[in-house]
Amino acid sequence: MADQNKNWRTIREQRPLNEARVAMYRRLMDAEDRLDAVRRRRGVSTSAFGDALEENEGGLHSDAYLDTLACYVAALGGHLEVRAVFPDEVVTLLREPDSE
Repeated sequence: MADQNKNWRTIREQRPLNEARVAMYRRLMDAEDRLDAVRRRRGVSTSAFGDALEENEGGLHSDAYLDTLACYVAALGGHLEVRAVFPDEVVTLLREPDSE
């Protein structure tokens, strides 16, 4: 019964943050913000955007692939970038190392 009365700080101390996962979610949130700005500029509704995301529901699990590519490129002295390319603009979604 005593374990049920633990506060959140005690629980967090027992399970430290996974910094790599935190960084991944920060990059994802930043990319989502950038894409939302593009969505508004292009006049695409949120429902159309949501429909596109539902069609690719399992596709967000490729961060290990990108991380591996970033490591290879870094070993060669470069950095990885992921860009969304539209006819009238290019939006950088990921830039390693964070240089913005």
